[in-house]
Formats: sequence, structure tokens, C-alpha cells
Amino acid sequence: MVEPATTIDVDERELRAKLRACAATRPLADGRVRRIEGGLSNRAWRLDANGARWFVRLGHPQAARLGVDRRSECAVLRAVAAAGLAPSVHVCEPAEGLLVTHFIEGRTWNASDARSLGNLRRVAASLRRLHELPVPDGVHEVDYGRQARRLAAGLPANDAAGAELAERAAAAFARIGDGGYATTLCHNDLHHLNVLDDGSRIWMVDWEYGGRGNPLFDVASFLTLHDLGPDPTEAFLESYGRLRTADRTHLDDARWLFDYVQWLWYRSRFPDPVGDEAWYAERLAQRLLRCNN
Repeated sequence: MVEPATTIDVDERELRAKLRACAATRPLADGRVRRIEGGLSNRAWRLDANGARWFVRLGHPQAARLGVDRRSECAVLRAVAAAGLAPSVHVCEPAEGLLVTHFIEGRTWNASDARSLGNLRRVAASLRRLHELPVPDGVHEVDYGRQARRLAAGLPANDAAGAELAERAAAAFARIGDGGYATTLCHNDLHHLNVLDDGSRIWMVDWEYGGRGNPLFDVASFLTLHDLGPDPTEAFLESYGRLRTADRTHLDDARWLFDYVQWLWYRSRFPDPVGDEAWYAERLAQRLLRCNN
């Protein structure tokens, strides 16, 4: 009797087939692979081949439904890699969902790393560099208001919490308005798990939600994801140095709206959440409903 293939076997076969199908990665296809766990949507491996180490990712087939533009992601990755903010890109094939970059020998941050004063300053300086880069052609616009409306449209019609939060979100977006913000390259998901530290520099990874957008939301994403209070926030903003006085009045709204879009994303990605996903979605909902925006 033939035993059924495990999911890992199937995934690895798919990975090697995609590597063989691409001329630039064909020499890597028989290398040694080790699965990297932890991604919610994508599958990733460390690949040792030809005397080098690579990071390889196969993107989620339904990524576009969650707001991911793979062609734009490739343009962003090449720009930020050239600036030394992210690992260098070997291959980025949007149609195949295949990404191969150099593997960074570094440590993934935890939450306490992201909250230390020295690291707050390092992230702020990196974010400032990112927001000062020219935006290359082919990078799509990330509009939080449009994204929120698109995700909210997928909620059930009888979702009372969703309706209340949508009303609050509309008011918060109206307060921010266009605000005179010049669009910049943004990461949009600067979680500590997306920061690698090699001991001398930090690298930002996982750029699939990156794009051209309002830098205020990029700042808000880091502050919100790490629950930073007034003093750490002030230290971060001082090192960032690009926030105008007028922007400070919109920062709380931007932080709330980032949580709101996160909540909508979880509701879209996990319509019947269980375990950690259910816990986090509920935590976000309670935090949103407690705020008086």
C-alpha cells in the first residue's frame, strides 16, 4: 500500500519544480532546503545551494484578494535592497509567486527587542531612509481608506461591530484627510518578526504589503504593533525626524486606523477564526471599540 504524501512533501516538490522552471534558479533546484515556519499566508524555506544560502518563498495563491500586488512587490524589493534596507534579490517572479533573496544570517527580533530605546532609534532611522527613497516605477499605491472599504464590504451584513467600527473609521479618515502628505515608499507591516538583526545592522523583510503611500501610516504601524506609550513614541519620533508638528494631531487616528485595517484583514483571512487568530481578532476588536474616535 502506498502511503499518501505529506503536505511537506507536496510543498517541497512544488518548490523544486518552480525552481527548475526558472532559468535563474535551475542551478539551485537540488539544494538542501529547510522549512521556515511562522508565515500566515506564504510558504518559505532556507535553501543551501552552490556554496550560498538563500531565502525562498512561494506566495499564497489568493494573495491578490488580500491586497497583495506581486509585480509591485518586486519593484519595491529591488529598490529597498539597492538601498541596503532589505536582502538583495536573486529572482522575483510574480506570475509564479516565486521569490529568492540572499539569506541573512541574523536574529529575528522579539517584542522586547522592538521596544528597547536603542532599537527604537535604529528602526526610526531605517524608516526615515525608506521614506526618503525615490519611488520607482511600477509601485502601486497603498490607500488605507480604499483598502478598509474593500475589506469591510466583505463583512456579513448583520455584523453590528463591523458597522460601528466602519462609522468610526470614516470619521477618522475624514479627520486625517489628504493632510498634504507626500507619498513615499512604505513597508506597512513593520512588525518585529519582520526585522532581522545581524548584530551590526537591521534588515526589513516581508514587503508584500509595501507600496507607495502615506508615511504617517507606516510610522503608526510600528508604534501600534508594539503598543508603544508616550515616552517610547516620543523617542521614536525624535529619531525619525520627519513628522511635522501638524502630523502629530493625526497620529492617534492613524494608529487606530491601522488596528482597524488589521482587524478587517483578519476577518477576511479567517472568517471563522480559531486559536491564536480568534484571540488576536477579538483583542483588536475590543481595543478598537474602547477608543473614543
